[in-house]
Amino acid sequence: MLTASMCPGVEEHIPNLTAAYVHPGTFLRRSLEQHAWRFDRVTREALVVVHIGTNDVASGLSPAAIVGQMEALIDRIQRGHAEPLYVAVCSIVPRPVDNEWTKPTVRETNRAFQQLCQLKKDCIYLPTGTLFLRNRQILTHYFNRDGLHLNVEGKQVLIM
Repeated sequence: MLTASMCPGVEEHIPNLTAAYVHPGTFLRRSLEQHAWRFDRVTREALVVVHIGTNDVASGLSPAAIVGQMEALIDRIQRGHAEPLYVAVCSIVPRPVDNEWTKPTVRETNRAFQQLCQLKKDCIYLPTGTLFLRNRQILTHYFNRDGLHLNVEGKQVLIM
């Protein structure tokens, strides 16, 4: 699993997890440059779950730029493996701190992530963001007081 600070400690809730790389404050580009090499060590068929993108949204990147960086990250993770290295791309979770500019970016990026995964080999889109919505409203009780990070209950929802 490759994730940002959105869900620190999530690895403690997943039984039989081989590895979790939690990089607080990371962006897709930084993960591509600094963290994707870790998957070069995978020597058999595996699944990599990528849960990154909220910091990219908050930084003001466009959906097209975010999706382009996600595609580059997927390509880098899968590069050079004899056995399939499947990639599951989690949607960007809508957060209580999102505003009139970031909410549309989250929606557009998630739609584009889904389209990207349909085109990529050995790639699937996980619409995890819908787990935190009811009647198109964010379920704030799954987040810490900062409105940014998932609390323990939110992490449980994410991995179930």
